[in-house]
Amino acid sequence: MVHTWLDQFFDRRAVPLRLAVLVAVAGSYFLAFETPTVLDVVFVAGAVLAMAAGPRWPLAVVVAQAGLLAVAPAGASHLALKVLAGIALFELAMRRSGWPLAVAVALMTAVYALYRPDDLPGLVFRAVMAIGGPILLGTYVRSVRRLAQVEVRTSVARELHDLVAHHVSSIVLRVKAARKVLAPQDPQVREVLDDVHDSGVAALADLRQLVTVLRDPTQSFVEPGSLPAAVEAAVARARKVGLRVNASVDPALAQLDATRSLTVLRLTQEGLANVAKHAGSAARTRLSTSVTADAVRLEIRDDGGDFRVAGDGTGHGLVGLRERVEMLGGTLEAGADGQGWRLLAVMPVVS
Repeated sequence: MVHTWLDQFFDRRAVPLRLAVLVAVAGSYFLAFETPTVLDVVFVAGAVLAMAAGPRWPLAVVVAQAGLLAVAPAGASHLALKVLAGIALFELAMRRSGWPLAVAVALMTAVYALYRPDDLPGLVFRAVMAIGGPILLGTYVRSVRRLAQVEVRTSVARELHDLVAHHVSSIVLRVKAARKVLAPQDPQVREVLDDVHDSGVAALADLRQLVTVLRDPTQSFVEPGSLPAAVEAAVARARKVGLRVNASVDPALAQLDATRSLTVLRLTQEGLANVAKHAGSAARTRLSTSVTADAVRLEIRDDGGDFRVAGDGTGHGLVGLRERVEMLGGTLEAGADGQGWRLLAVMPVVS
C-alpha cells in the first residue's frame, strides 16, 4: 500500500496534487512552529515550485534545492528547505542511479559543510541522516518497483504465449487450410487469403519477439540499425491493403536507440492503421520522418478519402502512443486537418 501511495504521489500526472500537499505542510509548519519573514516564504515557495520538475529532471531539482539552502538566511525557512531537499534526494534515487546520485551527494555534503565546517562529526551525522537516508530509501523503492515490473512482465509474457499466440497460430492454420480449398477457384480469393496468412505469420513472429523482450529486457524488439527497413515494411503492408502512401523515411532513423526506435515503429503502424480504419483505401496519405541533432520527428497526414469515419473515442491506440512519446520527453499531436487527419510526434534524441 505504501508503494502504491508513493507511485501516485511521485507520478508526473500528480504534480499539482504534490505541490498542494507540500504547500499545505510548509504552511502548517510556519503556523505551528515558526514565524516566517517574507524572505522565508519566498525561499520556501521557490523550493516547493522546483519540486514540480522532479518527474522529468530530478537532478536539476536537487541542484536547485541545494542552491536555495546554501544562500537562504538563517531562520524559519531552513528546516523546511532541508525537508524539501531530502524529498528531492529521495525522488532522484527513486528515478536515477549512478553518477547523478554521486553528484547529488557531493553537492549536498558541500552545502551542509558551509554551516559548521569545523564540526566534522556533526557533518558526518548530517550526511548520513539527511543525505544518505533519503537516497537509500529511494534506491530501495526503485529496486522494489523494478522487481514488481519484472513479475508483471513475466506474467504478461506467459499469457501472451499461452493464450494469444495459441489463437493466432490456430488462425494461421485455418487460413492455410482455406487456401487449399478455395484458392484454386478464384485468384482474388487466393490473393486475399495469402495476405491474411502472411499477416498472421508476421503477427505470430512479433508476438514471439514480444514474449522474448518481456522475459529479457536486454533484448530489443527492433534490431539496431534496422528501423528504416522496419518502417518501410510497415508502409508496404499498408499499401497491400490498398492505402496510397507516399513515404519519406530518413536513413538517420538507424541511429536511434532501441526505445525510440520501437516508438517510431509503433507510431507508424498505428497511424497507418488508423488511416485505413477511418479514411479507407481512397485516402491519400503522406508519411515523413526526419532526425536532427536534437529531435526525431514523424508526421502522418491523410486527406480523408471520400469520407472519414470518426472514432468513438473508446480505443487505446492514441492514448498508448501519447504515453510512449511523453515518457521519452516528447509531444504527440493528433487531430483533424482539413478533411483529413494529422498525427505529429516529436521526441528528443539521446546525445
